[in-house]
Amino acid sequence: MTTIRIQNAETGKVRLFAVNRSIDAVSRAVRDADKETVITDLLGTSVPSGSAELFPVTDLAGVGLTAYLTEGYAVSDDQLAQDRSRLGALDGYVLLLFSSAFEGRETILEIGPDLTLIGTYDEEQPAISAIPLTADAAQPYTGIPNVNPRTPPRDRASGALIALAVLVVLGLILWWLM
Repeated sequence: MTTIRIQNAETGKVRLFAVNRSIDAVSRAVRDADKETVITDLLGTSVPSGSAELFPVTDLAGVGLTAYLTEGYAVSDDQLAQDRSRLGALDGYVLLLFSSAFEGRETILEIGPDLTLIGTYDEEQPAISAIPLTADAAQPYTGIPNVNPRTPPRDRASGALIALAVLVVLGLILWWLM
């Protein structure tokens, strides 16, 4: 058994395992159950959905495992250099286990004979530099608070309508009297 200690609040790591079962046995297990169940069986513990990948290396034909890790998970070539020959020699199924599988908790994994740890790699994070926003509109609370709503101005048109209505009524009364 291999013991792997996962640090508290770990992020950005990818662990690559070779699956030490025959391709047929793993394919049959994936076909009979789902991948999540097979991953749980291999690791001896369940992990959240999407925090591990299980696939045959032959699925990466034309790309290769090294390029998949470099381009898909931003693992630097420098990290993969020491394992390049091992990565090229892998066949059968491999398991990628991401830091998100541990949800930030310190964990101890007891890996059985079905898995061999090939390597632990860091996903490179791009340097993010934000340009400070200096415009007045970008500042918080830039508006003048108006606690009391303004009274809407009286409309001149409504006064004219009232005067017209009075004239019409007077005209009707005069017409009726005549």
